[in-house]
Amino acid sequence: IRKTIEIVKVEKSYHILVIVADGQVTSRQDTEAAIVEASHYPISIVVVGVGDGPWELMEEFDDELPERAFDNFQFVPFNKVMNSVPNGKNADAAFACAALMEIPEQYRLIKQLGYL
Repeated sequence: IRKTIEIVKVEKSYHILVIVADGQVTSRQDTEAAIVEASHYPISIVVVGVGDGPWELMEEFDDELPERAFDNFQFVPFNKVMNSVPNGKNADAAFACAALMEIPEQYRLIKQLGYL
């Protein structure tokens, strides 16, 4: 997350950071601080959880960090999304929708906050 902040500071453009995670974070405080810091830049963070988790902390990051300037974090549990798609429906499209559904609102807020 912090590397993306460095890149955005130089490029002064919008970025979507996609992180594929297979387990819990090792440093909760550092991760929370990085997510909050990233909310002061034109960055959207999408975390895709693969495997069995546990994912409770990722869901907290998604919903419960009020210090952020805007909701810049989207957590998508890959297996849960893919297993919820009815037979005959496009699972790839359902996953893409789940992963990107908050991007338009995040981009609008980034513009509103004057980050771009």
